[in-house]
Amino acid sequence: MKIPCCPDQFLKALFLVVLLLNCPGISAAEQNNRSDTDRIAGKPLQVTSEKMIAHQSEDMVEFIGSVKAVQEDSTLLADSVKIYFYPSDQNTKDRQDRVKKIVAAANVEYTAGERKAFADKAVYTTEDQILVLTGKSAKLLTGANWVSGQKITLFRKDNRAMVESDGKSRVQALFNPEDNPADQ
Repeated sequence: MKIPCCPDQFLKALFLVVLLLNCPGISAAEQNNRSDTDRIAGKPLQVTSEKMIAHQSEDMVEFIGSVKAVQEDSTLLADSVKIYFYPSDQNTKDRQDRVKKIVAAANVEYTAGERKAFADKAVYTTEDQILVLTGKSAKLLTGANWVSGQKITLFRKDNRAMVESDGKSRVQALFNPEDNPADQ
């Protein structure tokens, strides 16, 4: 496979990272809200890192070192972001359909307005639309509401989330009645 060499391909893939991590994760009503996705679609995305490597044999592009992807009011920070592609000979409708999996590792932090996510690692697979956040204290925050655990799995197709502990510490959540999710 020839990995696309145009910056637009890489930017579109990282735009998908930002969109995928834009899952609110606190309420089903917020997960169904597509207005943020629609609002930032087609907007410029600026990505900075210390290094970018295209791994043709692995159908993967890797951004390394203080990775920062910014689009509108959304920011993704991580030490490393890897974007895996389906081979170009497979039937794909557009460039974003070629993205197979996105892995953000080490010091993962995502912010969009009042929504924030923190994890040691975030993995999104496009086929099943599942986002998995893992780490010592993976956490999702929306306004004053939050949930944390060792593993947070967001099933985007089903509009559901599962938070798991590591057996040593328990899942924790805070739902503030004064923080109305409809206002988010």
